[in-house]
Amino acid sequence: MTTEPDFDFGKGSVAQSYDDVLVPLIFRPWGERLLDEHGPWGGRTVLDLATGTGVVARLLADRVGSDGQVIAADINPQMLHVARDHCAGSGERVRFVESSAHPLEIDSGAVDAVICQQGFQFFPERAQSAVEILRVLRDEGVALVSTWCSVAECKAFGAICEALDAIGETDLANMMRRPFDHMPEDELQAHFEEAGFGSVELQRHEALVTCDGGPKSAIELALATPIGPQLRELTSSLFDGFAEELSARATELSRGESHLGKLVSNVIVARK
Repeated sequence: MTTEPDFDFGKGSVAQSYDDVLVPLIFRPWGERLLDEHGPWGGRTVLDLATGTGVVARLLADRVGSDGQVIAADINPQMLHVARDHCAGSGERVRFVESSAHPLEIDSGAVDAVICQQGFQFFPERAQSAVEILRVLRDEGVALVSTWCSVAECKAFGAICEALDAIGETDLANMMRRPFDHMPEDELQAHFEEAGFGSVELQRHEALVTCDGGPKSAIELALATPIGPQLRELTSSLFDGFAEELSARATELSRGESHLGKLVSNVIVARK
């Protein structure tokens, strides 16, 4: 378990920055791919676990149709507040539950599928959370759980960590590494095998972070992450040094093109 400072998703500014920048840049396109590759979704009851600001719940609401339902669960009330606003037009197709992953405030055998996009690595009790995911699934249900690979493979975020290390902000760099370097694929897969799933398949997805590219996009990305508040609290000289280091790395990554390098994610497909 990491001993670095923890992300504070509870800050309203973090929820809003996450939704304004990270969702359109990363989480929506990755969520669309996950749903497109593992449908159809019509008529199904789906739990979106660690829904955040509700991007996957929004996408699912359009796919499950009038006969299906989405349960959007998150432990963070600030994230759920934003998610409710975004899903307001979906009516009763989306139900919101404020809940941790363990215990999970969902009845046993209540859902056909569980989706957890980039949340599992933050759960403090991952083994028990995998058991809870199995519990809430109906027979023949499926869990789709994605977690980032290391910052060595997720280039834009690796550049942020390297820039922080270069200015001596090692603790902050290690905090940024947490979503990427603390969930090895063998450990991820083992959680679901040991939970008792009938079959567990590990897939790898990769794609470029498509954006305007270059230094400005990289700095906007860094400020939109959960370490954004800490970055804004750096002295002006430290922040300028960070921006200079990150800009140089972003320029090298983009090479004049509209991207910030590659992201790579592990995806667990676990069937009950």
